[in-house]
Amino acid sequence: MNAHVERAIKSLQLKYTIIGNGKNRIVFDLKNGYVLKVALNNWGMKSNKKEYKLFFNSPSHIQKHLCPVIESGYGWIIMKKMTQKIPSDKEYDKKISQLIKIFKENGIEPKDIKEKNLALSETGDFIVIDYGNFIVTGD
Repeated sequence: MNAHVERAIKSLQLKYTIIGNGKNRIVFDLKNGYVLKVALNNWGMKSNKKEYKLFFNSPSHIQKHLCPVIESGYGWIIMKKMTQKIPSDKEYDKKISQLIKIFKENGIEPKDIKEKNLALSETGDFIVIDYGNFIVTGD
């Protein structure tokens, strides 16, 4: 964890467990089936806004591949906690390629699609849990 993230954690003084962080956001487990993503900088703010906008403006066949957004505000977003990891098998690459194709056919450039940003839904669909870097055509 870099010093910037450590300072933010100290300043926030949230009593939740940190389950992830990057250069732009910290992810807290709210212990109620949801996570809280807190922006650390302008890029994190844009990522939160993008996830909110993309989730609520996507058709259902796209939305089912995006981690559900529950609520958001200035500098934060609450999303469903997805815990089921993607299995590492021969089908993985094929499913990732299909998922990328679906997004691209719908005007979405899915940046940052990698295993740590994916989870598995109860129905076996791949779910993107971090899509703040996606690029939407016409945005």
